[in-house]
Amino acid sequence: MDENFKYKILIVDDKDENIFSLESMLQQYDREFLKANSGNEALKIAYKEDLSLILLDVQMPEMDGFETAEFLKSNNKTKKIPIVFVTAINKDKKFIVRGIKEGAIDYLYKPLDVDITRAKVDILLKFYHQQQQLESLNSQLIKLNEEKNYFLGMAAHDLRNPLVIIQGFADLILDDGNSYPEETVEHLNIIKSSSEFCLELVNNLLDVSKIESGKLDLKLQKINLISLIKKTIRFITPIASKKNIIINLNTEFDDLECNVDESQFEQVLNNLISNGIKYSEMNTQITCSVSKQDDFAVIVVKDQGKGIPENEMNKLFKPFQKTSVKSTAGEKSTGLGLVITKKIVEAHKGTISVESKQGEGTSFTVKIPLSL
Repeated sequence: MDENFKYKILIVDDKDENIFSLESMLQQYDREFLKANSGNEALKIAYKEDLSLILLDVQMPEMDGFETAEFLKSNNKTKKIPIVFVTAINKDKKFIVRGIKEGAIDYLYKPLDVDITRAKVDILLKFYHQQQQLESLNSQLIKLNEEKNYFLGMAAHDLRNPLVIIQGFADLILDDGNSYPEETVEHLNIIKSSSEFCLELVNNLLDVSKIESGKLDLKLQKINLISLIKKTIRFITPIASKKNIIINLNTEFDDLECNVDESQFEQVLNNLISNGIKYSEMNTQITCSVSKQDDFAVIVVKDQGKGIPENEMNKLFKPFQKTSVKSTAGEKSTGLGLVITKKIVEAHKGTISVESKQGEGTSFTVKIPLSL
């Protein structure tokens, strides 16, 4: 704590002798006392100063302590300041409950016990100061996180174009009809696959930056969810066929209308099915099941892959966290696909869960409302 820091304590009482008594009792080098003889005067001081504690007499003319506390708690600047009621009139339960409802966090009863009064004030000042420190640190962390997201977004954006060019030229050379030495073709394929992976990573970083910055702008529209799943399966089947993996769609619906961002939700489906392909052996199957539960669509993507160890399941939705399970054909993973998937699902007010058994496979279940 700054050695020049002083707690500002506001004592509110219509009698000066009571204010003087409290101030004398609580006087310390790190405390500054402000005084008010009425509720209105207390409000003016509280709205102006940065207070650490308010000791508020209940029985005052014009505006009593309860009314004053109500005004303090309704103002953004003063609503978090701890209030202690000072009273000599009533220890009745209803009286105490009313004070708590108006915002008091404790009571001091007259005649004041010096030790109890000092102990309560010491604890409340310490608690309030720690709370202020936490809020300050939290604000700093939010700012640092925003700066990190901005940097990630800018860096990823600047890297994207060169990677697209590298990938494009690798494709162009491989497909230009010329015959190249086997070693050259191998090197070109390495360039192509590496640039594709880097481009996927960059795109994922852009997505994460956008999501964490709160800039994921959903363009909701009514779509046929079954048609979207069929489209995703059709586009991803050529990748699955390289491992002779069959993708099945299991549903009783031909048309299931759902209010989603089509592009974002297609990314969810693509990520889940691609993930299944990546960790499945040759000649296996992936099943996409679609059902309806109340006002929710339920999509289950189940593979016949290796499965995930139970003690590693908590890594699945954390950025850059990878399990010990290896892809079956050397496919690379950015460690961000499932993170993005979860964020998109949650943006649609939905949930995603996972079940896995080693040697049998993994199933991801997405549940989203049919309308938002």
